[in-house]
Amino acid sequence: MNGVQQITAVHDIALITFNKAPAKLDFIAHIFTAFSAGHINIDMISQTPPQGEFVNLSFTVEDKDLASALSIITKIREDYPSIKPMVSSGNCKISLFGEEMREKYGVAAAAIAAVAKANTEILVITTSEIDISFLFTEANYHDALIALEEEFQVK
Repeated sequence: MNGVQQITAVHDIALITFNKAPAKLDFIAHIFTAFSAGHINIDMISQTPPQGEFVNLSFTVEDKDLASALSIITKIREDYPSIKPMVSSGNCKISLFGEEMREKYGVAAAAIAAVAKANTEILVITTSEIDISFLFTEANYHDALIALEEEFQVK
């Protein structure tokens, strides 16, 4: 097998990014605690390694929670006025799942190569031992999905 058993897609996903956020765990905990208190589920968390005193932190939420998320971001900016979040809504998450990924090398390479051939742009990548998730704009979603289905022969 090729490592991928299932491909799923979820539409209406918002990407929230805090560029040059403080590289302090209390700040990151503050963000996630505020979203939790607002009953907003966070997905696809991605953080860069610290760059001096800063990190870039991205995560996704469902578009239906975007108004509440923006309210929370406004409150966070009151405590951290130098923070400049970026928000992009109307995205799509495509996830590849396979128990074999745990032992099989090259699955991510094949997935990224397939998406590259389709001339699409990946906004965020997150992984686990058995899952690779990609965030695409809605405009790139269809071509990326077809490329991944063809690459892994999964529909």
